[in-house]
Amino acid sequence: MESIAQAVAERVIDLVIEALDMDALIAKIDLNDVLAQIDLNSLIDRLDLNEVLDHVDLNQVVERVDLNQVLDRLDMNKLLAQVDINQIVSRVDMEGLVRNTDLGAIMVSSSSSLATEVIDMGRGHAVRMDDTLARWVSKLRRNHTRRSGSPELPTAEESPELPTAEEEP
Repeated sequence: MESIAQAVAERVIDLVIEALDMDALIAKIDLNDVLAQIDLNSLIDRLDLNEVLDHVDLNQVVERVDLNQVLDRLDMNKLLAQVDINQIVSRVDMEGLVRNTDLGAIMVSSSSSLATEVIDMGRGHAVRMDDTLARWVSKLRRNHTRRSGSPELPTAEESPELPTAEEEP
C-alpha cells in the first residue's frame, strides 16, 4: 500500500509541476532574497578553481589585457629593489663572454683613436715650437716683424707635382 501511495504522490507532483507556468513562478521570486540566503564562502570552498581554469582560454584573456596600462601601474624602483644583481652576474659565463668578444677589433679601435690623439697632440706641439723658434730667431736678428699666425699650407694648385708611377723612368 505504501508503494502505491508513493507512486501516486510522485505522479501528482509531476502533474502539478507540468501544470505550473515556471516563468510566472520565477517572476514572482525575489532572487536577491534567495541569493542573500546563500553562503558564498561555502560555495567557493567547494569550487575547484583548477577545473574552472581548464575551461578558460587564457590566450583570449591575455589578448584583452592592455600591457601598457599594466606597466604604467608598476613601481619599477620597488621591482628592481627586489632584484639581486649579484645573483644575476654570478650566472654570466664570463669565459664565454670573453671568448665571443672580438678583442682585436676593440684594441684596434681604441689604439687608432689613441694614435690619432697622439699625432694631433704632436702636431700641436710642433706648431707651438715652430712659433717659439720663429720668435727667438726674430729677436736674435732684431727683426721686430712678427709672424701673423701659423704658416699656410699650400693648396692643391700650388703644391709641386709629384711624379706618378707611370712617369718615373
